[in-house]
This record gives sequence, structure tokens and C-alpha cells, in this order.
Amino acid sequence: MSQTVDRFVKQGFRSAAPYNAEHHDFAWQHRQLARLMSNECPIPPSEGVRAAVREAFDVGHLYPYSGKDLVEALAKYNAVSAESIVLGNGSTEVLDVLVRLLVGPGDETIIATPTYAFFESQTRINGGIPHAVPLTPSWDLDVEAMLAAISDQTKVIFLCSPNNPTGKGWRRDQLLRLLETGIPVVVDQAYLECGYAESFAPLVSQHSNLVIARTMSKGFGLAALRVGYLIGDPELIDIVQRVRIPFSISLMAIWGCLQALAEPDELDLRREFISSEADRLHAAMQHMEGVQSYPSDGNFVLADISSSGRSVSAVVDALLAEDMLIRAMGAHGLKGSHVRVTVGTVEQNDRFLKLLEDLLRPGRPGVFS
Repeated sequence: MSQTVDRFVKQGFRSAAPYNAEHHDFAWQHRQLARLMSNECPIPPSEGVRAAVREAFDVGHLYPYSGKDLVEALAKYNAVSAESIVLGNGSTEVLDVLVRLLVGPGDETIIATPTYAFFESQTRINGGIPHAVPLTPSWDLDVEAMLAAISDQTKVIFLCSPNNPTGKGWRRDQLLRLLETGIPVVVDQAYLECGYAESFAPLVSQHSNLVIARTMSKGFGLAALRVGYLIGDPELIDIVQRVRIPFSISLMAIWGCLQALAEPDELDLRREFISSEADRLHAAMQHMEGVQSYPSDGNFVLADISSSGRSVSAVVDALLAEDMLIRAMGAHGLKGSHVRVTVGTVEQNDRFLKLLEDLLRPGRPGVFS
């Protein structure tokens, strides 16, 4: 950027690190790969959802409407008032707006880590100072440490439940202790439909400082439609609504999501499949030498392979050579020790387990020699 233009850019934005989407681009360029790296749903949209999207595309020359019917459907689904919900182009849009509203230069946020990297990046982009509070060795929430980290400059406490990448959901009593501080507590519950963790949406009506982020991308399996939403105090939601970009939700996304919400039996089948396969992946990896995996309420399983004697990068590269993508967890603060595998189809999961066991077998020649 030229010096002339640079002087007009707000401080902090020029040095902002962009979200690294290279793994998505790589996967789209190599369609043969098993995409066990991005916590996508392995089950394609139902025929009813596909039909709804096709119908919307027939009038794709028109601007969409605001999606009030989708807001009403989501309000019913979450048992909250419609005034408590605002839509976004993925939960990333509404989270971005929320952080811009709450965090400015010199403000502090508290983040239970390891977790979703977006919390830290958005804090820094807005001039804030993120304070990472590590989870306990058993990946539990360290509420005492989080309370001790609060200062006069603390503007937001960030949580993810079920947590990415550890897969553990937090308890209501833990959340209530943080809410008692009066500081805004933002809980990303993107993976709620993937397992059986507790929804915190019912608490919003009792706690004006609680904001829940949700998405249609994970359990519903509509990642390409890019629909997320916030649940929060109506006054705050109204401000987010005013600030966010208009027409950011396409008509195809609105009608597709409406149809998905009208198919509760389909969602139940998806939840059961994802949860049972996550349990199966965890159990199988637990029996592999040098691997410590963790139970998950998400559509992924975290595993520590450091005791196997194999490097994370070597394992990831070896699986890539077999047309399979998984994620190293360096960006989540677990560099050189952990990998995360997304729940895939039964066939993909079977193949992953066979390949991983073979790759970690002591004395295996080839890629690790």
C-alpha cells in the first residue's frame, strides 16, 4: 500500500492477519479429497431443501426480502422472541458486527482457549487486547481463572460450547457465574445440533448480557448457504440489525433454511449419525498406541498424537497423499501435538481410522523413516 493511502487507513487494520482459507481453496481445487478438515456436515441437503433453493433461484433476478419469516421460525425453534434474533451471512457476519459494537482500542476481551480463533482475530482488528485463559488439563472451563482475568477494561467474555477444537460443552452453572459479572458473555453454539450439549438460548430472556451465536452450517448441513444468527437482548439485537449489511442473506438461503427447520425428523437423523460417528472415531483412536483422543459433542474429534513419536505435519501430509484432509491444530495453540478430524461418511471414517493406525504403527517404513 502506498504511503499516501496508508495514512488514511485506521490503525490496526493494515497489520490485521486475514482468515486463512487456503485449506478450503485447496479442497475445492482437488475435489477427490475427503474433506475431514473443516467441520462440515457429511450429509448433503435433503431433497426438500434442494427443491426450496431451486424454487428461489427461479426468481434469482430479484432482491431478497429481509427474512422475517426465517427469524420467526428460528425464534420458535429456539423458544425465544423474534425480537431477540438477528440474521447474518454466517455467524461470522453477526459476530463481526457484535465485536465492532463492543470492542474498541485498548478494550480487553477474555477468551477461554484453545477455541475458535475468530474471537482473537476480531478483538485485535478492532484495537482490543485479547486475554487467553487456558482450559484445565482435562479441557474443562477454568471459571476461577476467567474471573481473575477481569479488569476495568474487560468488555467481552468469549466462550464456545461445544468448544472447537476440544468438543466439550460447558455447564449452565459455569455460564451463570460468568454472567453474574454483568460483562457481556458471547457464547458460540455453532455445533449444538451435532450432539447433545445444552442450549443456552433460554437464558437470554433472564440475562441481558448473554449473547448466543448459532449457525445453519453444521448440524443442518447448509454451510454453502451462509446463514447464522445471534440470540440476545432485543435492545442489543436492534443495534446489530441497524449496523449489519442489508440484503446479506440470499433468497436461496432464506427458503432453504426455512425448509430445513420444517424437517425436524431429518435433523434428528443427522444429529444421531454425527454423534454416533464422533463417538466411534474417539473410541477407535483411544485404542491406538500413542494417541489420546477426547469425547466430543461437535462434529469433530481432537486427538493428541505426540506420544506416538510421529510429527503432526508428517501425519497430515501422509494422509493428504492418500487423498484425505485433516487439520493440524497449530492455529488453536496446540502446535506440534494435536490433530482434529471432522466426522465424515461411514466409509471416510473407516478409511481414516485404518490409515491413521497404519501410519502410527511402530517401525512403519516410508514417510516416517
